[in-house]
Amino acid sequence: MNRLKTGVVVGALAMWTASVAAQGSYPNKPIRLIVPIVAGGPSDAVARALAKGLSAGLGQQVLVENRPGGNTGIGAGAVLSAAPDGYTLLFALASNAGLPHLSKAAPYKSLMEFSPISTLGGNTQCLVVPSSVPAKTLAEFASHAKSSAQPLMRGSNNVSEDMVAGQITGALGFKLERVPYKGAPQMFPDLLEGRLQAAVLPLGASLPHVRSGRLTMLGCSMAERVASLPTVPTLAESGVSASPLVTAHFVLGPPKLPSEIIERLSAAVRQAALAGDFKQEMEQLMIFGPVRSPAETRELMLQAEAQYAQYVRETGASID
Repeated sequence: MNRLKTGVVVGALAMWTASVAAQGSYPNKPIRLIVPIVAGGPSDAVARALAKGLSAGLGQQVLVENRPGGNTGIGAGAVLSAAPDGYTLLFALASNAGLPHLSKAAPYKSLMEFSPISTLGGNTQCLVVPSSVPAKTLAEFASHAKSSAQPLMRGSNNVSEDMVAGQITGALGFKLERVPYKGAPQMFPDLLEGRLQAAVLPLGASLPHVRSGRLTMLGCSMAERVASLPTVPTLAESGVSASPLVTAHFVLGPPKLPSEIIERLSAAVRQAALAGDFKQEMEQLMIFGPVRSPAETRELMLQAEAQYAQYVRETGASID
């Protein structure tokens, strides 16, 4: 019996020592950064810029892997079931916090199941319409939608867009028919040609088309106007009283990720975000917000989840 107990203790000690050693040398192989949306949009661009900075800071390649589908659930599910060793990470959108509330098919019941690592700035969501739509303000668009003989079509590829659209239509009393897309790059041709009459899209993604005159930006979900876009109103200024959407990009790990790995990755994210080329990329994409610690990330995840939960309770919204 004593030999058996001794063997168990020695075995456990050996496993603990190996685990500590592995964490101490982390990372010693490439890391996968799962992005749960299609390639080509602003969030994908942020992920790739971050992966470049992390690769330099960690001394190992960080490989972006796009896993779209299931309203971001497929990619998130892949990380949820991954080993908690720091070699599979999730580049989540704040809308991932809303998925369990909007869809019974979500692979997780709460975003809090994941291990929070860091937060980067998020996409400011804006309502845009093609130039063929006779509206220059949100009030004019609401009036146009109410008087239209046919329902106006709104492209959507993200639950955060659905939430902002719901806030707008609920406040101003009109309806839009939702048309799902895999991503913004797939949506733009139909929007620019007027086959869609509206979309809620990230500020940075839609801005080039606004400046070219092909899209009109009617309002954005933000607390105050962007200094470089003084003529674009906030939604609150246009009669939408709902709180601005929590926007962020979360870097998350699988459940039970060791704290040593979390701290290593958090420091690497902060270092990457300080690089001049990363800051320039964020400015071009019009993405704003601080880099946050694991504890701060957890708090923002809770805020995002609470906002979506309240929205679903009040509206009964669903994407199933």
